Formats: sequence, C-alpha cells, structure tokens
Amino acid sequence: MTTPYQPSGVYQPTTTYQMTQPGSTSFSTTPRLPRLVVELYVDPDFQGPKATIIDNVPNLSDFGFLKNVSSVKVFRGPGYATSPNYKVILHEQANYKGRQLVLGPGYYPNLHDIAYDFGDVTASVSFGFSLVTAGPEYGTIPLIVEVYRDINFRGTKSIVLRDVNHTANIGLHDAISSIRVLRGPNFPPTGCRAIFYEHIEYEGQQLVVALGPLDYRKELPNLHTQPQYFGDIISSIKIESWVSGGTGRFRDIVFLDEFDTIKPVWQWIDPRGDCVRQLGQPATGGILRERSGWLEIHVGPNHDLWWGPDGRSGNMDAPRMLQPISGDFAVEIKMTPSEQQKEHGGILIWKDENRFIRLDKTSALHAFRGDIRFETHVDRRYSAIGRGKHSSVVNFLRIERTGHEFQAYSSPDGQTWTTCGSATVVMNDPLMVGIHALCPGNIPPTVTRFDYFKILRPVATTTLGLASQMSSMGTSAASTQPL
Repeated sequence: MTTPYQPSGVYQPTTTYQMTQPGSTSFSTTPRLPRLVVELYVDPDFQGPKATIIDNVPNLSDFGFLKNVSSVKVFRGPGYATSPNYKVILHEQANYKGRQLVLGPGYYPNLHDIAYDFGDVTASVSFGFSLVTAGPEYGTIPLIVEVYRDINFRGTKSIVLRDVNHTANIGLHDAISSIRVLRGPNFPPTGCRAIFYEHIEYEGQQLVVALGPLDYRKELPNLHTQPQYFGDIISSIKIESWVSGGTGRFRDIVFLDEFDTIKPVWQWIDPRGDCVRQLGQPATGGILRERSGWLEIHVGPNHDLWWGPDGRSGNMDAPRMLQPISGDFAVEIKMTPSEQQKEHGGILIWKDENRFIRLDKTSALHAFRGDIRFETHVDRRYSAIGRGKHSSVVNFLRIERTGHEFQAYSSPDGQTWTTCGSATVVMNDPLMVGIHALCPGNIPPTVTRFDYFKILRPVATTTLGLASQMSSMGTSAASTQPL
C-alpha cells in the first residue's frame, strides 16, 4: 500500500458518530477507549464537511456521508496500544459489503488517486486487524460529549471529542436540543467540564455542564425547558479540563531565560524597524526595553500578525523574538501586567508567514476583552482553536508539541493548567519558537511584559545536546529541576 502522505493543513477534530442501542438507558462507568479515530472528508485534501468515526457504522447515509468520502485521516486512539494492528475498513456498500479499502494510521488526502481508486464510493465503515503500522496519535480525550438535534437524545447525533469553534462544521448549527456528557478515557482526577456557547468562536451566553471527580455522566434531555432554556442556540463547544504540568511528559528544562539580559540565541524580528532594543529610553513608534528580571515590549497601533479574514488585508508587522528548535518540546512563559496593563502577546511557534501558531493574552481594550486565544494560521487562513480565561492578573501560557500535534494551556499560578485547545498543523523541522507582542488595528499602544521563557523536553530525551548548543551560543544551560 502506498505510504500515507503527510498533508499540509490544519487538523481540527470536531465530531464522532457512534452506533448506540435505540432506547437504551444503560451506561457503563468504564470510559470508552477507542483504538482508532477516523475522520472522513467530503472533498480531497481534507476539505468540506467532515465526520469522525470511532465505531462500526453500517450505513453512512444516516450521517449524510453516503458515497461522498474523498479524503481520510486515521489517528491512533487512546486504546491503540492494546491492538497495534487495528485498521479501519471502508466498504463500497452498506452493511460492510462490496469492495474494501483497508487503511492504517495516516493521512490520505485523495481517495480518487489511482493508488486507492475509492473516491465517492464509501457506504459503510468497520474496524479490523491487519499488519502493524505506525501513524499519528489523536491525543487525550477527557470527555465524550453527545449532542442531538431533537429532545430526549433523538435525531441527528454527533459526539464531540475536542473544541468545536462553529457547530455548522458538524451539521448542527443552532440545532442542538439534548446533550449527554460522559467521562472520556483521559478524564482528569480533578474533573472536567463542557461549555456550550451561544455564538461561534466561544462567545456569548454559556451553558456549563461539569463532571466532578465522582461523576460518570450527566444528561440534559430537553434544552428547551427550564432551567437552561438553551435549545437551538448552541454555536460552539469547548471541553475544558484542569491538569498539573500539562501532559506531564515534558519536565526537563533545557533552556531558561529570565531576561536579566537578552541572550544571543534570540533573533529579534522587527519588520517595520520601529521597535528598538534599549534600556529604558523611549522611541518613536515602539521600544523594546530590557530591565532586570523581565522583558517589556511596547508596540504602536496596527502591528498585527495575521493575513486578515480575506487572506490579504492584514499585516505581519508585529515584533517577535525567536530561536530555532526541532523535535518534541514544550514552551512556557510567564506574563505579568505592566504598570499600564495593556498587554497583548504571548507564545509564537513559527515555520514561515504561511504557517504559524499563536497563544495570546489579549488586551482588555481589544474585541477579545483580555481573553486567552489559541490560534492557527495556515496558508493565510486563520482558525480560532480554543479560548481560556481566568481572573488572575498573572498569566502562565504553555504549548506542547508532539509530532504535528500542538496542545495549549493557560494557568494563573504555573501549577494548575487549563486546556485551551488542540490542533494538528504539519510543520516540519526546524521550527522557530519564542514570544511576540501585538497592537492590532487602532487600539491604543500595548505594553507586554514577559517574566521568563523556558523550553522543556520529554523526560526520556537527553538534554545534553540542546543545552550544549545553548551554552555555545552564550547561554548557560538551565537546571533540569522544575522551577
């Protein structure tokens, strides 16, 4: 079989469709462990309507996907380790009949290709065993959220595993009437919650359904009645969990900058040339000012870092400080408001102007009202992946990279972290990581302060190579003990 092509595009997991027993009211308290997570797309190159499958589906017409599948992503799920030879099988006819196409974990951008010759023919999906293959992992699943078009868990259904920034992507925009929230296989010990929003991109009124440490499921059979009155208005969904130290995989600190000085490893990028590095002296347009223990970036209006909603009306003029990196890593920063309290900036992961990721603490004067925003920018297309918010004036931000998977977190204390979304963006090594500051549009000038920046590696990975590189560039290797 042809080796799966690694696509260039953004992965936004949204929904899964799952077979259930009609009228069943029996639930297991054991979280489900899907071995594979399969995403089907109507158009080639992972475009158009999409659905995600974790169980056998005898007839895709139940979900509007009859004989119109053109591209597929197959991810290893949380239960994959128990069956590493598990595969998804696409069938030409309903009830698992007709020709078959067997796919292991990987990305398949065009089933119309002569190597597959299976475009627009898939009518049912099953799972089975075949030869061992490697492939991308889906990531953690803290909650499984079932949403239904009709009351009492009837009608069109979808299962949300990760944040959905617009329910139109799952065919249920302003059309959800009942909800069921269950523990996922990666349910955190402190609990988790699903937040349903009135507007797209996590805006407007909220309906919060929380599962505590002793809860296994919660049901809302009719959103059109008291006390919620939230029927047919849900436009985005967020799954929020709390963890200690991110995934826990990245604990070896290999680079730490507390900004007593600017270390030589940094590359200062100032496209307009109106942000200047100097100690405590004002400058026209903007100033990068260095002080003991923190770094402050002043930015004037209309310094942005996106291409605009149409892919050409924005600008890439925001100042940023970057350094090269490869492999799996976590980056973490601490941001403390300056005296002016006009911060707007955060973490930047950069491949080039057409492929980058931002995790920002926004300005209270901006339309985002001081929220934390996790965004991907791919081929001049912006996607709001996730959102975070807490009342603390101090903000810790963190992004973890595993392959092409990126998980964002925020924290008020650097200990307890709230998930801000997950995204798959194919960015091959080497990358650049660092910090940036913005002043979008015509809002007043911003002042963004950074207390530290650190890079962490997986515990099983030696830190000697990177630490030695940093030392050779005039940087002292950081202690591997957590701060």
